[in-house]
Amino acid sequence: MAACGVASLAIGAMGCVATASPPPSRALVVSGPPPPPIAETRSAPPTADATWVPGYWHWIGAQYAWIPGHWESAPPGANWYGPRYVTTEGRYFYEPGQWQQQPQRGSPTIPPNANAIR
Repeated sequence: MAACGVASLAIGAMGCVATASPPPSRALVVSGPPPPPIAETRSAPPTADATWVPGYWHWIGAQYAWIPGHWESAPPGANWYGPRYVTTEGRYFYEPGQWQQQPQRGSPTIPPNANAIR
């Protein structure tokens, strides 16, 4: 039932449809899951430091639109994380993809519930 793409630090991650998860923090309620990904051919990188962002379905308000795969200059220390598609309690949610900073080696990681009241 869940369809997921393959993630990689070098090439980013395609989105996936997951079930029984809480909606992502930046999620939008959408009408349903996206269509299957469109197969694409990756072109040669324009520069040595370019990062490939795989194509993905982006929610544009009333439907999904295909954003073709393309090369981008990553912000320093960041990796591309593709959009997520989640269903919770029969409702579909879309969280747009984004560049995220990698934690520095040796730096402490903060658990997701660190600020929760116990």
